Amino acid sequence: IFTMDVYNRMFDRNAPQKRLLLLGRIMTLVFVVAGCLLAPMLDDEKFGGVFQYIQQFQGYIWPGVVAAFLFGMMVTKAPGAAGVAALISGPIIYGLFQRFAGDLHFLSQVAITFWLVLMIMGLITFWKPLDKPRELPVREDIEIRTTPEVKLAGGLVVAAVVVFYIVFW
Repeated sequence: IFTMDVYNRMFDRNAPQKRLLLLGRIMTLVFVVAGCLLAPMLDDEKFGGVFQYIQQFQGYIWPGVVAAFLFGMMVTKAPGAAGVAALISGPIIYGLFQRFAGDLHFLSQVAITFWLVLMIMGLITFWKPLDKPRELPVREDIEIRTTPEVKLAGGLVVAAVVVFYIVFW
């Protein structure tokens, strides 16, 4: 990922394959060593284990991304600046919660961050909406009807989640 998405795009678009391959191997080694050095630190009680640490860290990423995606899909006059604000404000807001509201469970921090980001996007859209609604492209050449079997399977998954939630709450 680093080799193709960062190095090849930002530093050397004409890099030969041998250099990209070597750099990929070097970066893999660097990240493996970094992971090995980081792993013992995750045993600390303050992290609550590696799974909890990963979940907490994802709180920096997903509230802003999901808010930007959903808001952009639902609000047709949302300007691009609202999406940029979501991607920037999400990690900042969550980081402030992590720093100053550590006693609040991280899932609550994520939920509050998500709603605050949506509010920020709403304010930006209120102040500077697009002149005309953006229309999503429609692909006539693709069949997208949902079959009854898929609807049934989706309903069963939702029902199972509700049952698990009730049983294990």
